Amino acid sequence: MSCSDKIARWNILGLQGALLSHFVQPIYLTSLTLGMMYIHGHLTRAICCRLARGQTDVQNLLPQLYKINHPQVGRVLTFNPPREVEKTKPLSVNWSLDQTVPEVIESAKGKIVDSSGSQSISKVSKRTIYGLFRNLCSKIGRSDLLSVKTYKDAKLLATDYQTAKGILIKLCDENGYGKWMQKPAEEKMFSLDV
Repeated sequence: MSCSDKIARWNILGLQGALLSHFVQPIYLTSLTLGMMYIHGHLTRAICCRLARGQTDVQNLLPQLYKINHPQVGRVLTFNPPREVEKTKPLSVNWSLDQTVPEVIESAKGKIVDSSGSQSISKVSKRTIYGLFRNLCSKIGRSDLLSVKTYKDAKLLATDYQTAKGILIKLCDENGYGKWMQKPAEEKMFSLDV
């Protein structure tokens, strides 16, 4: 999926994902700033407005806390680097407040790259995030969420989120935007050895 497809998804489902939606309401972008190649109409259509097109009134189908979000969009006026046309780099970087240095991850493997050559699991891996989710569920007494066997099952219990996601997928198909790409089911069928 393209970057604008993923942002369009956030503009219906929120940024929080299925697991966090057990605890928080949808979290929507309030603004989006583009550095280059900014055309207002193209950008707004790509990230949100196309979702409201077609015969279906999407807002009436979405669960109560969900909506088609329309963030403010703008551009940086002083940004004008040369356009590079090479492929995406195979590395990604993430950082959080509890880290003294950012993690550099080899994207294809999802493993941390460090100077020692060891490859450990990232703090943003599905396994790590699911472990943190289960710890939170344990601390606040959510036995209903602890009783499920897999990561996928915990995500499926977020019924309003899953309903909104189903509407997004159906909407893309009905309006001719193509099929939403799904990751293989086996990627979500893991459990933590508890």
